[in-house]
Formats: sequence, structure tokens, C-alpha cells
Amino acid sequence: MLPEQITRELRYLEIYTARKMRNLRAGTYTSRLRGPGFDFDEHRPYRPGDDVRRIDWNVTARFQKPFVRETHAERELNVIVALDLSASMGFGTARLDKKELMLYLAACFAFSAAADQINLGMLAFGRQVLHYWPPRRSRGRAWRALDELWRLPPDPGPTSIEPVATFLQKRLRQATVVFIVSDFLTSESLPDLPGLRLLTAAHDVVGIVVQDPSETGLFTAGGELRVRDPESGLRRRLALTGRTRRRYAALMQDRRKRLVDAFYEAGMDHAFVIDRAVAAGADAGEAGGATAAAILEPLMELFSARRRAS
Repeated sequence: MLPEQITRELRYLEIYTARKMRNLRAGTYTSRLRGPGFDFDEHRPYRPGDDVRRIDWNVTARFQKPFVRETHAERELNVIVALDLSASMGFGTARLDKKELMLYLAACFAFSAAADQINLGMLAFGRQVLHYWPPRRSRGRAWRALDELWRLPPDPGPTSIEPVATFLQKRLRQATVVFIVSDFLTSESLPDLPGLRLLTAAHDVVGIVVQDPSETGLFTAGGELRVRDPESGLRRRLALTGRTRRRYAALMQDRRKRLVDAFYEAGMDHAFVIDRAVAAGADAGEAGGATAAAILEPLMELFSARRRAS
């Protein structure tokens, strides 16, 4: 069962999400796929085999040759949120560890989908798919899925994206928005994954990168830091010096750039989410507000960019 404190903050987040998402309600989950619908995309010249009912006669008369009207697929699509339960997601130095931050992200998507009357499904994975909740439209079911997700044990192995992509590609029968929420600490090359290529060709796939503050920069204190890889068990000692911090920051910036390039090559939108709120001693409202703002800001930027591009 979800801890009482997390439940309180999730209820606050449910209200906060509905209020913040309301202005984006018309475009939050707009599909990048073309198909039957009402939202205009563009005009293009008529090609043999096109449905004559899609000819725009006003544009045809203006240019003296037939043009058809392209539209986006219907907006009310299924949404799948795939959540990483590998061992590295248990790491955290901020108020929330990465698993808790991931749960809050899942809640944002779940509450927004419920408010928009969109079918929501969830999937938990690590080295392989651990559990799958097929798309349904129910506020109560979203809460049950979040509770079940919290109780699932972590996968001790590394993160693998390909099994998730292959699993969903075989099961999704209609256009779906797929959010993959993970730290993406994987040895896989995203653009080279066959299953992911097939998934992005048929569906709208978005990568949500969950980060801890210490994954972007080392602590400012001096001394020595002992670290352990939760997935491999490998241990290291790290001297906290200015040179070490600069080298670490450069490596993390390079990793972020390579990850952005990989998303671009794989045909995926993306967002980076990090919890920088340190709210020790704060009440549920203050803590929930800080967490909600930290989570929703990059999501709002992502949705706004998608809306402008649609």
C-alpha cells in the first residue's frame, strides 16, 4: 500500500495537475500521426488513390489543380506509461528518490488522462516487462495501478528498452502515445533497436528522463565519496576535488547530449525531470506544491512545444 505521506501528496498533485493542464487540454496528447480526424495539418496535391471526399475544393479552385486536406488522427488516443523498475531507480539524494519521482510522473499522466477522458495503460519493466495494465478509462483504476506499481519489487538487473518496445509493438492495435519513464542508464543504442524503430513508426513515443541532482553535479563538500552501482554491485572511491567535479560535470553533460541525439535519431520527443526540492519539515501542501512544480514544468514545456509543432 502507498505510504500515507505519498498518498497525501498524490492527492494534492491530482488537483494541481488538473488545474495546470486545463489550458493545454485541447492539445496535451495531440498525435503526431496523420489519419481520420478534425484537427487540420496541411494541404497537399491529390494523388491517385486518395479519398475524393478529402479534396478541399476552395484550395483546388485557387490553384487550378486538386488538393487534399490532411488532418491529425483523432486526439483521444490510448496513452501507455512505461515505468522503469530497475535497481538504479532506487537511488536518490534529494527529497524524492528516482522511483518516487517516477511514481509522481506516472500520477501526473494518470490524472491528466482521467481528466481528459483518455484510456490509460501502464507497464513496469527492468531487464524485461514485469507487469502490464492494459488501457482503461477510470480514475479509480489509476489509483489502483499506482498502488500496485509501488508494491512491485525492483528488478535487480539493468534497464532494457528493447523488450518494452517489442512487447508494446505486438499488442497495440491503435495509435497510442507511449511515455517511457526511465533514467535510461542502459548500454543499448536507442536508434539501433529494431523493436523501438517499429514502435516509433506506428506510435508516438516520448522519453521522460528521471534524474537525481547528484547525477548532474557532485557535492560541494570535500573529502572522499564511496559509491556503489546498484545494478552491477561495482564499488568505487571518489575524491571530491575541484578537478573531479569539473570532469564529472563534463561527463554528465556529454551523456545528456548523447541521449538527446539518440532520442532525435530514434524519432522520439523527450523531457528531463529532476527533483531539486529539499523540503525537510515542510507540510504536505508545501512539499506537494514544490514537487508538483518541479515535475510539471518540464512536462508543460514538452506539451506546449508539441502543441506548437502540431
